[in-house]
Amino acid sequence: MTTTTPSPPAVPAGPAAPPRPGPTVRRLVTAQGLAVLGTTVDLTLTGVVGARLAPTRVLATVPFSLIPVAAAVATFAWSRAIGRSGYRRPFAVAPAFAVAAGLVSALAVQLDLFWLFCVGTAFVGVYQAGTGYYRYAAAESWPAARARAVSTVLAGGLVAALVGPFLATALAHATATPYVASYLLVAAAGLLALGWNAFLPRGLATLGTSSPAEPAEPASDAAAAPDVRPKTTLWRQPVLLGGVGAASLAAFAMMSMMTAGPLAGTDMGHSADQAALAVQLHMVGMYAPGFVVARWIGRFGERRVALLGTAVIVVAGAAAAVSPSMPAFVVAMTAVGVGWNLAFSGGSAMVAASYRPAERGRVQPVAELVTTTAQVAGALSAGALATRSGWPALGVGVALASLAVGAALARSGRQRRSRDIRRSAST
Repeated sequence: MTTTTPSPPAVPAGPAAPPRPGPTVRRLVTAQGLAVLGTTVDLTLTGVVGARLAPTRVLATVPFSLIPVAAAVATFAWSRAIGRSGYRRPFAVAPAFAVAAGLVSALAVQLDLFWLFCVGTAFVGVYQAGTGYYRYAAAESWPAARARAVSTVLAGGLVAALVGPFLATALAHATATPYVASYLLVAAAGLLALGWNAFLPRGLATLGTSSPAEPAEPASDAAAAPDVRPKTTLWRQPVLLGGVGAASLAAFAMMSMMTAGPLAGTDMGHSADQAALAVQLHMVGMYAPGFVVARWIGRFGERRVALLGTAVIVVAGAAAAVSPSMPAFVVAMTAVGVGWNLAFSGGSAMVAASYRPAERGRVQPVAELVTTTAQVAGALSAGALATRSGWPALGVGVALASLAVGAALARSGRQRRSRDIRRSAST
């Protein structure tokens, strides 16, 4: 007598993901490229220019540190604006801050005013906070392929990452006062983004708005809107906590090593051109994986890709810790860029998968605040470590933080598999 194991009941298939991104994702790719073009100037030059304008070297990284500080302050304002009017109008306004940032920074360099330069870089942070929502808009516009939407938008910065550092340095001496033209490039990129974002798809005007069913008072969540989970329930999800942890690690590692890298590189005896090369390779590492990371996420899952990112960041920290040589410096800067992309893409996809559309306002701004706070911590820690002796200590700190987050991701993955096995056994 033979027995047959009954097959599990068929699960209705969800809607298949379209083979290509829709118009919203495609246009956000260009918007991301323009945003990266402007910010690469600050990533490349702000540490050096800050050192020229600052009254003491200790304050050299303050202008760069103000970028994530301003982003952290502005992220809730952008979230509220998106909740009221959708993504389209805030995205149309955001580039105006890039224009202001470029003009104010150029004026500050021309007049040799450190405090005014700090104001200009703070405007960059406000712009960066607004453009940080591009990936969420892409994910919500393509719900059948959230991870692919996120990674596609992030990949839009690749060309800008290649061109930006070279343009920044090429224009450095185009005016009588060095670096004025470089910051005017930031304003020009902002003007282009203003024109481009003014014609983003109209569907973004309703995408992201708060659900009418969402209560005004958080205390009445469960009673007034059963489809909107309380914040305590949302923020107990391992997928959300792991995603925020991975994205925050990526932000901390990238910001700390990117802030300290150019100054530490010159302090270690490398030339300005060599430091610029390391920055460019760092930028390539940040955006080049975007062309394959969506496939990796689809094949291996968001958590494993984020875990791979933490491992690559460990390599970056180790390279910085073991040697001040140019090859080790390049490996550290490049690897932290690659690790940022993997951990940030995987973490962002985990965050995007953790909430329903009506719960966006309970997750996105908090996740962005935590991530930008990690950026602030990275930038501030870099100020004291942007030296030949401080660079190895920074590498050790980045490696240890990556190991901790990686261990947490691996543990949550094992716990999830154990729960799935128990659930399958019980059925």
